[in-house]
Amino acid sequence: MLINALNDYYDFLAEVGKVAPPGTSSQKITHRIMLRNDGTISRITAIRERQEIDVKDNVVNLPGTAILPERTQKPGIDANIIEHRPLYIFGLNYDKKTNTFSPEDKTDKAKKSHDCFVKTNLEYTEGMMSEIVTAYRNFIKNWVPENETENPVLMSIAKEYSGASFIFCLAGDPGNTLHSEDGEIMRKVKQNADAKDQKIDGVCAVTGKPAEIAKLHDKIKGIRGGQASGGLLVSYNNSAFESYGKTQSYNGSISKDVMKRYTEALNILISDPKHHIYLEDLTVIFWAMSKDDSAETDLFKRMGGFGDDKANASKTEKMLAATAKDLSDGKAKDVPLSEIDENVTFYVVGLAPNSSRIAQKFICRDKYINILDNAKKHQEDMRIDDDHKQISIWSILFEMKSPKSNNEKVPPPVIAAIFGAILNGTRYPDTLLETIVRRVKIDKTVNYVRAGIIKACINRTARLNNKKEEITMSLDKTNTNQAYLCGRLFAVLEHTQKNALGNLNRSIKDLNFSTACSTPVRVFPNLVKLTQHHLKKDAYEVSSKKLMCEIIDKLETQFPTTLSPQEQGKFIIGYYHQVQDFYRKNDTQNDKQNDKNNE
Repeated sequence: MLINALNDYYDFLAEVGKVAPPGTSSQKITHRIMLRNDGTISRITAIRERQEIDVKDNVVNLPGTAILPERTQKPGIDANIIEHRPLYIFGLNYDKKTNTFSPEDKTDKAKKSHDCFVKTNLEYTEGMMSEIVTAYRNFIKNWVPENETENPVLMSIAKEYSGASFIFCLAGDPGNTLHSEDGEIMRKVKQNADAKDQKIDGVCAVTGKPAEIAKLHDKIKGIRGGQASGGLLVSYNNSAFESYGKTQSYNGSISKDVMKRYTEALNILISDPKHHIYLEDLTVIFWAMSKDDSAETDLFKRMGGFGDDKANASKTEKMLAATAKDLSDGKAKDVPLSEIDENVTFYVVGLAPNSSRIAQKFICRDKYINILDNAKKHQEDMRIDDDHKQISIWSILFEMKSPKSNNEKVPPPVIAAIFGAILNGTRYPDTLLETIVRRVKIDKTVNYVRAGIIKACINRTARLNNKKEEITMSLDKTNTNQAYLCGRLFAVLEHTQKNALGNLNRSIKDLNFSTACSTPVRVFPNLVKLTQHHLKKDAYEVSSKKLMCEIIDKLETQFPTTLSPQEQGKFIIGYYHQVQDFYRKNDTQNDKQNDKNNE
């Protein structure tokens, strides 16, 4: 499904000129090499196409792009026409520790790369006479790496050298570039692409038409956690995967044309911040089958809480709340609803690296309105407070990890399962509920995010099983579920102890919460007896005792022996609801006292 969808999406990209012509490819470029006519370097300038704000609100300069002859995908040393890689162009390694350039290394890679570049590009440009090509050929002929280790122009970009990508132009005339569309080199590239005959050696699995099958597929770059050189979505690198006498990617039966189309479409999506987000080691891309899907992708990203800004999760949640309110009022700030095609086909795909390969973790395809409705329903299910707090995906992942760990990550399959539930309106994975319950028991802390997750997991499971949703947004005094009542009772016992003794280093919550949540019968009888002593010192003895008795009266003959993970979730919600009710009453009393003092 994914390759077929990307192949179709390529046509939309072509209509708006976002894909490179045959025989070429788009390449990120960070620096411009300005050549004099004799081939010497006048200077090297940085290219900054646009600026963005990163997660720490810093301004980040992003590189530009250039349409160059198709980049090589072969492993090992292999030069491009109009090379962009520094090792090939200059034949020098840069040592950050000593701040020096050197042509020497253990495998002679720098020398071999530069020699390959010289040979390939001189042969390709033989007979070309334009001013920029002449300067380029002079540079190639005259540049001797051993003599340029202290070149002042290179030293000026030393710290950026290793990760830089270059293009060439004439000094004093930066518009006269080597890769100009009407230049000699690019004209030859186009002629070669048009004249290239394809041999038909199979039937394409995507189009169903006879075609030349791709032996190797182009690499996909930008997958978080993957190799910097890129990974392969389709790859057969072991004889165990081969069949019917076909080797390598001939097994995939995907034509060269379709291979070029789907890889370029996917690389464009991953390179565009509007079409992807990163969630730890999972890369999520999304697009609508239209020429301009900016309105759909922006609203989807905002409404679903799918921002990748973990450092500003609270900012994301405020944005979510504002977006939700706007939609309920029939509008969307900065996103005209008139520009949104509710019936357009929308895709959401999760990808994760696996060695040099890329694994598809999930894919969702549906009408845009259905996916958006499911994203909105997800936020409604997660709501646990009346103040319209929204919960971002980053907040969910954050609460699944230990607050004491700085490098713990949620596994991509779990993130994929959560995404699947959000996008398709299906059950949340059991792992989500079990993990949050475990974290609450270990940390002895339940906030509105954790409570919202538990509420969503329990209610959605009940709803999809055609049962009544049990968890409300605020305290439910009519709920007679034994686990929920035990949670409420524990909150009352803790509140009574605090009223009697104040803040303690080790309260009954610190000592007994985890056991009370798992096996209530083991601790509640003793806690209830202990509370009798606390009641005598409680300034609110009558109301505390009355509330405790009301809850105990609704319990069955004895406290539950054990609670399942879902019942433990209800215990936690009962506890959370009762604590929040105490806070609201205290706030009300304080407001009344303030009003009285102001009279």
